Amino acid sequence: MKKNFLKTLFPVLLAIVLFSCEKELHKYEGEPSIYFNDAARLPAYSGEPIKDSTIVSFSLAKSQDSIINMVITATGPKSDQDRPYKLIVNPSSTAIEGVHYQILSKNFSIKKNKTLDTVKIKFFRKVEMQTTTFLLSFDLQSNENFATNMNNKVINTTTGQKLSFVNYRWLINDIIKKPARWVDGYLGTFSRKKLFLMVSVLGVDPSYLDSSVSIAELAAYGKFMQRYLNEQKVAGNVILEDNGSEMIMGTSVQ
Repeated sequence: MKKNFLKTLFPVLLAIVLFSCEKELHKYEGEPSIYFNDAARLPAYSGEPIKDSTIVSFSLAKSQDSIINMVITATGPKSDQDRPYKLIVNPSSTAIEGVHYQILSKNFSIKKNKTLDTVKIKFFRKVEMQTTTFLLSFDLQSNENFATNMNNKVINTTTGQKLSFVNYRWLINDIIKKPARWVDGYLGTFSRKKLFLMVSVLGVDPSYLDSSVSIAELAAYGKFMQRYLNEQKVAGNVILEDNGSEMIMGTSVQ
């Protein structure tokens, strides 16, 4: 009787498995749609915030420009031919093309046998970014190849806040911040001028001071820089802060 039961059960289980596989292999039937990948992708790790904007800050960078990738994704099956999509700069943008940024990619299309496209943008570091954050906003619009049915998602039902899938914003500035591992006792009062003098004299990367530098290194940096400032003063070149006061390092290295 047990054998008969198993004989009866096996075809049923096989049918369930085959039906499940059929459902998984069921082809996409909706209208192809286009969206910004970063706004609609799955989190890379638990708790990762998914957003429709990114801050590009030069504050702790040594470079004078930065190239970023903006990924566009299409829903639906792949195609055997290139499919152009419509990407425009939103009029609310305050960043000026050719001054603050340059779009390096000229042809916006999902290439054949692909569902992703990468738009490359170069941002230029400008003096005015030290006090002002510039906005570069992009919109995806429907055309003959793609709809924009994946429009947005409500992420806060109380406030009604939405995450946009078809508008992405880049916020660009050079507003200086004090590196996270900066210790006044060794390096003295923080200032932009002092930070970049250290970059010039020591060859240290500003981002290193923000994330990795040790206390022993900070002490060594402070002592070396104070010696340098003293030597410059003896040579008749007193280095001043932007407010006119004499630049000095921390009290622990005097």
